[in-house]
Amino acid sequence: MHKKIQNKTAIIFALILIILSVSTAVQAAEELELKKAVKILFEQNRTLKNARKDIENAEKDIQLTVRSYFPTLNLQSSYTKMDEGQPQISSFGPVEGPDENYSTSVNLTQPLWLGGKIGIQKEIAGYNLEIARSNYEKVLEEQLFNLIQSYYGVLQAEGMVEIRKEALNIVNEHLRVVKNRIEAGTAIRQDLLRSQIEQRSAKEELSSARNDLKIARRRLSQLLASEAEYNTVRPEIDFDINLNQNELFKTAVENNPDLMVLELNRQIVKLTKKLDSQYYRPDIALNGSYDWSGDEFMSEEGENWSLTVGVSVPLYDGGKGNINAKKRANQMEKINNNQQDLLENLQIEIKDVVLNVEENKQSIELEKLSLENAKENLAIANVSYRAGVASNTDVIDAQSTYNQAKVSLLQAEYSYEIEQFRTLYKSGRIKEYFKDVINNEK
Repeated sequence: MHKKIQNKTAIIFALILIILSVSTAVQAAEELELKKAVKILFEQNRTLKNARKDIENAEKDIQLTVRSYFPTLNLQSSYTKMDEGQPQISSFGPVEGPDENYSTSVNLTQPLWLGGKIGIQKEIAGYNLEIARSNYEKVLEEQLFNLIQSYYGVLQAEGMVEIRKEALNIVNEHLRVVKNRIEAGTAIRQDLLRSQIEQRSAKEELSSARNDLKIARRRLSQLLASEAEYNTVRPEIDFDINLNQNELFKTAVENNPDLMVLELNRQIVKLTKKLDSQYYRPDIALNGSYDWSGDEFMSEEGENWSLTVGVSVPLYDGGKGNINAKKRANQMEKINNNQQDLLENLQIEIKDVVLNVEENKQSIELEKLSLENAKENLAIANVSYRAGVASNTDVIDAQSTYNQAKVSLLQAEYSYEIEQFRTLYKSGRIKEYFKDVINNEK
């Protein structure tokens, strides 16, 4: 009976393992299209979540500036124990007072006017909110392009696995031919040894390609903040690239978030300079207090209250105003320098991406021609070796050339598509390309 229970337990355990392995296999085989990846990125990417938190904090900073006009209310209380009572004067002469004292007070402060500083601070906080939003747009564009690079990284790694599988099949087939020729006495043992070495090399390259695919998938999953592994689908490029450099540069300037942030910082410096000039304006506040003091807690005998309108006027700032004025001038000059550098770098990047798109487009045609030649050369080498008019080395060299041609074409095709997306990225339009997905998520 005990043995039957053990057998049933083992069967159940085995079924659980099978179910888990099938579930894992299904999860690993999940198909992922590029637009679906963008949807997951928008929902789960941690960098984007942090950028949204920055916007929320900037919104709260605006609320905090308004709260400067809100009243503050404080409660203070203390208890004092003395070694002996303090002498007091009464109608009967000096007497010893209590040896303990309670003191409690409630204080209310209501700002009435703060010299116009709060309005400026609120305006500065509003610009900081716009900076946070611009930075979010920048992060979104960056993460979208990072996603495209990672997505194509998986595509290329998957393609490399297929190429290495085909290469191994080609080597295995040639090895079979070599063995047959050796049995027929028309080939030498050196051909067999060399082909076996090529087989081991092909297996190692296939293993390496599979490892690269695992890493590429893991990088994509990390970007999506997901534990799943995905099989990617090659996207269809359904946008036209205008490679006019002047028009691309103009569009890039209009959409560049860094230039927008610099302009917002320029406005903040102007407002900060204006805020510095408000230093000598008075602050007016209403202060009220209610106090209890005596040998009992909140004693009615020692209670009193007061109401005060206070005016505070700064008379001298120790020369800080002049120093701050120089700082603002330096900040403005720094913004102008950064703006000029950004414009020049942007112009170079636009020119670079235009050249890369054109170069990769030309490379595809050349690599296709190279692959056709390599394929034909390999077929000729195989036929010639079987006929005994070509050496084993000729076949191996043809195999290597064919494999490299396939790799080069794969890289050229994907590089061309990535560079097309890079053109959108550098001109600030990559978010626009995925607007249907992103707007639906908002």
